[in-house]
Amino acid sequence: MVRFNLVCLLILAVACNGAKHREVVKEEEVVLDDSSLVSIADSSNAGITDSIAAVADTLHVDAAKLIGRWIQPVAGLDKETQGFQLRKNGTAKSINMYTLVYEKWKLTHDTLLLWNHSEGVKDTSTIVDTTIIKELSDTSLVLFPVKAAEGYVEKYRRQN
Repeated sequence: MVRFNLVCLLILAVACNGAKHREVVKEEEVVLDDSSLVSIADSSNAGITDSIAAVADTLHVDAAKLIGRWIQPVAGLDKETQGFQLRKNGTAKSINMYTLVYEKWKLTHDTLLLWNHSEGVKDTSTIVDTTIIKELSDTSLVLFPVKAAEGYVEKYRRQN
């Protein structure tokens, strides 16, 4: 009976006190700290903000301005160009990149997603290139690949 009362007292103390509970053992008071009893507020929905709204330098991008052929010089071969073509129907096509095949594209706020796969290699799984549009005009496009080092950008010009 004493043990039952002790257990009930312990349960009541935990329910009322949370992180600390008191236990009386033979007329002595013992304070036990147990981190497993710490109550943590559910924060799964607290303070969720749109990541786009949180970024001050977000660029508003008109998807219609992206339609077209975008090229850049091939590194080390300045007379050669490479790039991609974005079509109105959401499909994409590689330009002068024979092993990298673009399939489709999507614009979400200032983020350009390009689905692609590699030809001529064992692993032909689809990859999604995620880039932030830093600048867009009628003639130029500047992209920051999200996995790139800070400050790295890829510059393209519109090909007519």
